[in-house]
Amino acid sequence: MSVAAVLGTAILLAGCAGLPTTGYVQPGEEVGSTSSDVRWQFTPEGPAEGASPEEIVLGFLDASESPAGDWAIAREFLTADAAAEWEPEARVTVDSVNEREVSDFVASDASDDAGEVTARVTPTAVVSDGGQYAPSEGIVRRLSYELALVDGQWRISEAPDGVVVQSGSFESIFTAQAVFYSAPGGRLVPDVRWLADTGQQTQRLTELLVEGAPSSWLAPAVTTAFSDVTVAGTVTIEGGVAAVALSEEALEAADAVRARMRSQLENTLAGVGATEVRMTVGGEELSAPLDNVVDVRPDARAIALTEDDFGYLSGGEITPIEGLTEAMTARFTPDSAEGDPATAITVSADLGQAIVQTASEQLWRVRADGTFEALSYEGGWVRPSLDPFGYAWAAQASGTAPLRVWGGGEGRALEEVADFSEIVAVEVSRDGARVAIAGVQDDRSVLLVAGIERDEDGAPVGLTDPIEIGAYTEPIDGVAWVADAVVAATIPSDGRTIIREQIVGGTSTSITAPYVVTAMTYGNPQSRERILTSDGSLYVRATTGWGQAGQGVVVLATQMGAPPAL
Repeated sequence: MSVAAVLGTAILLAGCAGLPTTGYVQPGEEVGSTSSDVRWQFTPEGPAEGASPEEIVLGFLDASESPAGDWAIAREFLTADAAAEWEPEARVTVDSVNEREVSDFVASDASDDAGEVTARVTPTAVVSDGGQYAPSEGIVRRLSYELALVDGQWRISEAPDGVVVQSGSFESIFTAQAVFYSAPGGRLVPDVRWLADTGQQTQRLTELLVEGAPSSWLAPAVTTAFSDVTVAGTVTIEGGVAAVALSEEALEAADAVRARMRSQLENTLAGVGATEVRMTVGGEELSAPLDNVVDVRPDARAIALTEDDFGYLSGGEITPIEGLTEAMTARFTPDSAEGDPATAITVSADLGQAIVQTASEQLWRVRADGTFEALSYEGGWVRPSLDPFGYAWAAQASGTAPLRVWGGGEGRALEEVADFSEIVAVEVSRDGARVAIAGVQDDRSVLLVAGIERDEDGAPVGLTDPIEIGAYTEPIDGVAWVADAVVAATIPSDGRTIIREQIVGGTSTSITAPYVVTAMTYGNPQSRERILTSDGSLYVRATTGWGQAGQGVVVLATQMGAPPAL
């Protein structure tokens, strides 16, 4: 029996939440969904009188898309015992509804009043009990449902834990939230989780942070201030203030640890409307000093290289960057005497240095004190990146050599990313805890993200096992971290460019730029993307299109942050 015949449901407006669009030090740097205050949510019907076993199973699958009242309507399709035991958030299977089918009812050998129906679903993604989203290869999954007659009506007596949600409804039922962990150097790192949009979301989000653990791919790269601490009561938010009761173990934490506890909570709960957090133990407020969280938000202005200048570009004028402007114009503009102009530039957050790739594919470190350091004279490198600890990163486009990093001396091999036949981009996140790597594996264009493991001095020593966050049918030619949990990829397409925004640990959205894009970076608090086109024009994405923000640009530089405001 096809599922399409019984999927008629009413649509109602419901309140919405999403990943925080403001944060501890990066207001406006969106990392996830929704700008609206309303959400669409299904309101399915309960079991019909006299429904067949097959209709009961299809109705249950349909009702599983409504988390209202702890999936109250879906539980109506279950026997009392099954309803009490069923765990809907143990697993979410996101499927293609057009390929969903159920078998005919097969009566049990013992009685015609009991039997089994099997549903066949084709997952496009799965979400774990911890809210971690992972794409699926679409292998058919069989779900078995035991049924029994109860007072003359068929009900499900045994159902697999978890729910099945059609792909078109998933983001109306579940929202992406960020659980924040600590990275070396005082930075915070988001770990995206997908949670049902219910009144329990705040509680569950808090428990995932306090009592849970980072996603396995990220765990070696981050830490948490919560150790052996549990949530000791219901978390409430009133007037923007989240009240979080913690267990007595929190009293043992040092002041600096308490400060980081509060920072992690404030940033995590910002996605559900909290602007500050009040921690308590046994009804008494748990004091904490101010935390020293490092700002990773870039300047809203572009940093650009023109034919004869370098610096912040705004209103058609270049504002010099002390030390760097003089060094860059002396050697790396098209008009300089060296004859080997820059083709790619990444600038450190403190504006103290930049990593430069030239037309001859050499790699250089340029310091604001006017000194130059050659990192590599050989060619074949993809555009280099820079991390917050001053390490330059690059990879050979051939994909056959390990990633290479340069600190205060000669470069060293870090780690080979397995199975790449070609690498097109390596970009370290501004928090320094993650790296995005784009390239070709098994004749597929893919985008991977791995955690960066560091020693006590901040030096990168290895990568975690990467996760694939996106696969593409067309080749991609560049990537950029356009938000703290969003990587965007550029895909050339007949005189225009497709830009695909990919949540790290979530879904993706594609937008079109009607230009040939040669470089892309984070834009500003109002727009994720800033792009450079083939004619030297800069554009930023606006609500209804692209607004021009400059022209005559040769290189659009990547910013790893901005100096602290004085």
